Amino acid sequence: MRAPHLAFLLLLGVHASAPAHAGSTAQVSIAPEEDWFASQYTPGGLEVRADVRVFTLFALLNRAGYDAGPVERAHPVPTYRYGRARTLVREKLATAAPSVLEDARTYFAAHPEPVEVYLARVLGGPDVPGAPGDLVGLEALLARVEREWPVAALRAETLPDFRAAQRAWLPLLDGPFKQAARLLGLREGEPAPRVVVNLLEAEGSVRPVDTGRGWVIVVGPATRAPEPEPVVRELARGLLSSRLAGRLGARWAGGAAALKDARAKGAGEGTVDDYGVALLSRALALTATGAPAGAYEAAQREGYFGLKTLSRSFEDTRPVDVWALDGLARAVTQQANRK
Repeated sequence: MRAPHLAFLLLLGVHASAPAHAGSTAQVSIAPEEDWFASQYTPGGLEVRADVRVFTLFALLNRAGYDAGPVERAHPVPTYRYGRARTLVREKLATAAPSVLEDARTYFAAHPEPVEVYLARVLGGPDVPGAPGDLVGLEALLARVEREWPVAALRAETLPDFRAAQRAWLPLLDGPFKQAARLLGLREGEPAPRVVVNLLEAEGSVRPVDTGRGWVIVVGPATRAPEPEPVVRELARGLLSSRLAGRLGARWAGGAAALKDARAKGAGEGTVDDYGVALLSRALALTATGAPAGAYEAAQREGYFGLKTLSRSFEDTRPVDVWALDGLARAVTQQANRK
């Protein structure tokens, strides 16, 4: 193994015992059911996989009315654009055993948690800390889905779609993830981020999930082509949210005014903490992906100010959570001076 490649694996926390096919997209010829458990790897050893548990969860969510996606026609009744795999699953499950659906709706009503919480439970297991640990009974519900609905056959039928989507990500992730690991100050030995492709989601969706044993980024179908910047941004947002929780709102002097201006431009964050993390995450992702000047300008038009200044702050050798307040203050001051 070449030294630079080994250093990259250590930086991202990938062990030297990674599968021997880590540098290749070729897959062993095995049965479709088993192939669903087979990951693909970037040349640098990052895992990109489809996940049986995520497929089953989202097959159930779609059947229960999860319609998120681009609006294809707004009137008189909204219709949404779905990819081939999601359309197929929704059509085939339209007549699936209704008793499972009734029980699922009862369960969802009793556990009104965000999708990320459900993902953390299925990817991290019953011992995952926090809210996902409260989803007792989810595994039994999904087991019923497996027994009584044709999800195994649907996985086999959509396998080519998932494999094509996985392969499209492989050449795009190594450089940005290596840069993100450096900028975030990830330590050697920390679990490497993994990417799970979920074609039963909305186009362009990116969900960071803390499994309790490392971060998983669940990506939906690409709108045109896969883009690494949103993936790096959401990974950074997840990590920084956990590091900076409750630390920005009370201490960032210009935060409230910055958030007010940002919301007037269309930014969606509702708290100073969330907005500060959004600024830091966007600046890091644009830096890690070598984004052009136009990307910074587009973000500013959407209410995310001072990202160029924040990008320069990442040259600081200290961990980002140490200099975050100073960096945000500089960015806000620069924005105020431009008015």
